[in-house]
Amino acid sequence: MIEANKSCVDGLSVFLTVSSLAKSNNGLLRDRLIEINWNDAEPEKGDWVGLYDHHPDESGTDPLTQVSVTMTRGYIKSDYRLERMPLRIGQDPCLGYWIAYVRNNHVLLTNCLQIHPLWMENSKNVIGEIPLHALMIPGTHNSGSWKEYDGPSSDTVFLRYLVNQDESVYNQLMHGIRYLDIRVGYYTSSTNGEKFWVNHNFYRMRPLSSLINDVKKFAQETKEILILDFHRFPVGFDGRRDRHGQLVEYIDEELNQFMVPSSFWPNATPNEIWSANKSIIISYSDTRTAQQYPNLWPPLPQEWGDKRTLPDLKSFLNESIKKRGVKGQIWAAMAEFTPKPLDIVLRPTQGLRNMAQSVNIPITYWYHDKIWFTKSNVIASDFFLGNNLIQMSIDSNYKRAKCI
Repeated sequence: MIEANKSCVDGLSVFLTVSSLAKSNNGLLRDRLIEINWNDAEPEKGDWVGLYDHHPDESGTDPLTQVSVTMTRGYIKSDYRLERMPLRIGQDPCLGYWIAYVRNNHVLLTNCLQIHPLWMENSKNVIGEIPLHALMIPGTHNSGSWKEYDGPSSDTVFLRYLVNQDESVYNQLMHGIRYLDIRVGYYTSSTNGEKFWVNHNFYRMRPLSSLINDVKKFAQETKEILILDFHRFPVGFDGRRDRHGQLVEYIDEELNQFMVPSSFWPNATPNEIWSANKSIIISYSDTRTAQQYPNLWPPLPQEWGDKRTLPDLKSFLNESIKKRGVKGQIWAAMAEFTPKPLDIVLRPTQGLRNMAQSVNIPITYWYHDKIWFTKSNVIASDFFLGNNLIQMSIDSNYKRAKCI
């Protein structure tokens, strides 16, 4: 039995993802359903892929469900749900589900749905001397716009178009996300006294302090390098430069001991950052403010296509790679669909979960292409468990370092 691992040679792969779709029936949640995926198979008669709630034995007996393999690539959504659970450093990384490719009662390959809380540190010998702008780094779009689905109260037309993620920021980091896309609003009055909020455009989602606390907790537990991109300030900042100062002072008060000085920009390597005993890069999109503070990095370019079809999004991302992939600076590809304002009226039953479901598996395979993964840097997505970009980033960085 061969475990899934890093290799210079592309071959059969199996992996599990989590559907972004969510609904409830008579109080029963139908969300976070496990998806079975395989790629680069050379199927023979009788081949199948199985989903398990235990590590499969060599013959692949007792699967929860199985599907025949007749094509090189395949995807099936199961009826099994990933339960919510607390995540902690040191736990078994597998989250209770395994996948196996079986031929003639013999398991050829296995994998599990797993967290990657220490993937950068564990890859130190591979990525240590490579500039961050030359690594593939998984990220989330609108990272602070998260909400756990809990039934009808989560399924309003409004929330369908506001929620981009299904996991807390801490859980995002535990899974392996290393780039956070953050939009901040300033409010002079609020019920709990918080002035800075994480926003989705003009709507406040949760206090910024909750995001900062999650980041701080993770930074205290690991040496993983995180990029916090304070990219937009949609409410309360126009004409009020003093509020940028207040925000930076708050960030510095909470995260100063971890913050990588801007003098490391743009060619910092993980080893250089670790040698300085730092781990958090703060990119700040207001250039004037960024230039005033030694711990703020310059604005980080985002390539956002405002696209709503797969061909348009793929074309845009491909052109972005050609444009940005040779410039020697950290940049982020926003690999998600964007709704039109009228979609809330014209397509009230759709929403960001449905849009992510349409995008996440295709982008997994787009970035599997050598031309894409060798030139890409940060890739941010919605409902990130629906794609395989975290594992792909780990494997692609190995290939970039050892095979090309």
